[in-house]
Amino acid sequence: MQNTQVKAVSGSSLFARVMGRKRPGHKQRGYSLTELSIVILVIALLAALVALILPGVLASVRANKINDAFNSAIPAIQTAYQNRTSYTGLTTAQVAQNRWMGSSITEVTNGTPTGNLVTQWGQLTFAPASGGTQAQGTLTAIPSLECIKIISAMSGDQYQNVSVGGTAVKTATTPVDLTAAGTQCNASNANTIVFTFGRA
Repeated sequence: MQNTQVKAVSGSSLFARVMGRKRPGHKQRGYSLTELSIVILVIALLAALVALILPGVLASVRANKINDAFNSAIPAIQTAYQNRTSYTGLTTAQVAQNRWMGSSITEVTNGTPTGNLVTQWGQLTFAPASGGTQAQGTLTAIPSLECIKIISAMSGDQYQNVSVGGTAVKTATTPVDLTAAGTQCNASNANTIVFTFGRA
């Protein structure tokens, strides 16, 4: 039986020497133009897909933030006014000071609410409506994608009337007119949404 000995070469390891050595008849090659073209095409397709999907996903996240805030604020306002004869006296500052809209929309300075309710696009205001029998909320500067998603969530019975840009898209207990809502929301990229809700 023959012993095989491997001697280290001074200044470099055997592994590095073996790996650095080319095998006879073996050519090292780069990527071909066809392979590079395929990679670029795949990257371009993925980028286009992300560009198509991402705006809708982000709009849903932003709209859900508003809708979630309303789902907790409206019952809180109704509860606060349940022993009163009307919504007379309801103001934006009151909603902000009582933190009925939550911290994501209530503007706060040094830990104290300023009295303003601010979305990432514009102001949110509250006031009495219909002689105090209803409360009214107004959202301003809402982009079209977010507008459609916010309005779609206002089909519930807690919303009595909803309008976009002055055009009614929901009245009384009827569902939202999705065709009218889509048309109105797409007419502008800075929509005003006005909604009313009644007493609990």
